[in-house]
Amino acid sequence: MTKIELSEAIKSVDMYELACKTNARMDFSETEEDIVANLDAHFKAIGAAGHDPQHEIASFIQKVINRELYDEPDELLDRLFERGTIGEFDDFEATVEPKNTLVAYEAAKGGNVDRSYLDVTSIAPTWKNFQIETDISYADIAKNGWKTVAKLTEYAMATFRNAQFAVVFEAINSMITSGAENYIAISGTMPTQAEADAIALYVNDRGEGDGVIVSLSKYVQAMSKLNGFASDEMKNEVHRTGKLGSYDGVEMYPISGAKKLGDGTPLLQDKRIFGIAGKIGTLNMKGDVKVYQDSNNNTEKFHIMFKDFTFGFAFNDRVLENVCMGVIA
Repeated sequence: MTKIELSEAIKSVDMYELACKTNARMDFSETEEDIVANLDAHFKAIGAAGHDPQHEIASFIQKVINRELYDEPDELLDRLFERGTIGEFDDFEATVEPKNTLVAYEAAKGGNVDRSYLDVTSIAPTWKNFQIETDISYADIAKNGWKTVAKLTEYAMATFRNAQFAVVFEAINSMITSGAENYIAISGTMPTQAEADAIALYVNDRGEGDGVIVSLSKYVQAMSKLNGFASDEMKNEVHRTGKLGSYDGVEMYPISGAKKLGDGTPLLQDKRIFGIAGKIGTLNMKGDVKVYQDSNNNTEKFHIMFKDFTFGFAFNDRVLENVCMGVIA
């Protein structure tokens, strides 16, 4: 396959998906086989030479990551936020949908009553910027070629997305305080029927069938086995999958307790069950991720830098009236 043919073939394939398939050791199509063989040979040659003057490793990863970030859905966050992309030097301000605070007073015909108002609020976003730096040895690239690049691509993408998820949910967690209407105290180590019902009711009262319960898998599993839901169909679903897809009409979205950030921090807070009724704010990506590459012949390594994973999110305590949080003591 010539360089031109390879370039055209790469355009026809989801390269991030191909990287994930490579790491999972899944079967390839004939086209994918050809692409992988050519990329593998090319990257191995770079490793053997210890020389990449065009920074082709960084350039390839940058294209794949940015296409995945901006063209592919992020299921849960897309569901909870109005999503968008702005330029590297742009800013935005989110407008919160006002609550209906108009008041109807009983009045005599032709008279006047006190005025009531809609509170249209604008919120400045909270900005976060993340960066990853790592090294790849010449020997690793020379030996494993495409496999090394595929692993780095998938892992970097997952690391950024996990960091974003963790930051957003920590912000939600910090804004719901004990004593608030949307703070639901859970007395034991797992929710009881009444406590789970309270979470589902909170979501159903405020949503339009688009609510979701988000928690670590162990809490979803426990809620799936509460005695109030004991039909044969539900029992079969629990036996087949280990959980129910929904609780009292609210979809349950489990987060694996085994998923952690690179420093060992849990992806989602333990002892928390979030009930979320529809959209709760705005989440925008800012600019593109940049991937840089340096060579160090003394250590025989390529230094790879992933920079400018920048995003802003905007919500306030009024928006978070659409969120409740079950807190396990």
